[in-house]
Amino acid sequence: MRTCLWYPTQLAALVPDHGIEALGADAVVVGSDGRDLHFTSVRLAASAVAQDRYTRKDAAQGETRSHGFYYKPDSDNDGLVGLPIVGGDRAGARQLRQNSAAVLFLRNQALRLTELGALDSQPGAGVNDGCRASCVDWYGNSRPLFVNNRVFALMGYEIVEGRVSGNQIAEVQRVSFAPASIHHSRAN
Repeated sequence: MRTCLWYPTQLAALVPDHGIEALGADAVVVGSDGRDLHFTSVRLAASAVAQDRYTRKDAAQGETRSHGFYYKPDSDNDGLVGLPIVGGDRAGARQLRQNSAAVLFLRNQALRLTELGALDSQPGAGVNDGCRASCVDWYGNSRPLFVNNRVFALMGYEIVEGRVSGNQIAEVQRVSFAPASIHHSRAN
C-alpha cells in the first residue's frame, strides 16, 4: 500500500503550508489561504500529482490541535471525507475556547472531491459549564465519526447524526449532553 509519508517533499512543493492527509492509497492536502479552505487531492504514483481541488468559501479548519480530519473508504478509489470547519475570518486560536461551527463532508470519487454538505452545530450549544462535565479544550472537541454505515458530527456537547443520500448529507437527529440542558431532537 502506498502512503503519503513516502512523498513529503513532493506534496509540500505542490501546496506549501497545508496539512497532508491519507485519502485511501493517495492523499489530500488541506489548508487555508487566510479566507477560504482548500482541499487538493493528490495521486501518489511515481511522483505526486495534483488531481482535483475543492474550495469551501469563507471557511477554515475548526480543529487543529488534534486529528480532526477523518476518511471512510467505501472502496479502493471512493470514500467520505469529514473535517470540522469554522468561518474563514475566525482565528485558529479561538478553537481553544469555542466549538467548530460545523463538520463538512466531501465525497471522494477517484480523487474527484464534491461537497455533500455540512452538519451544523446549534447556536448556543457550546455552553460554558465551568468544566463540570467537559471543557472546550479537551483533546479534539470537534470531529466527524463514521460508525458502520452511520455518519455523525461531534461538536462540543452535541452529537449530530446525518444520512448520506445521493449527493447530499442531511441531519437525522441530534443529542446534546450539556449538563443543564439534556435534550434530543429528530430532524423532519
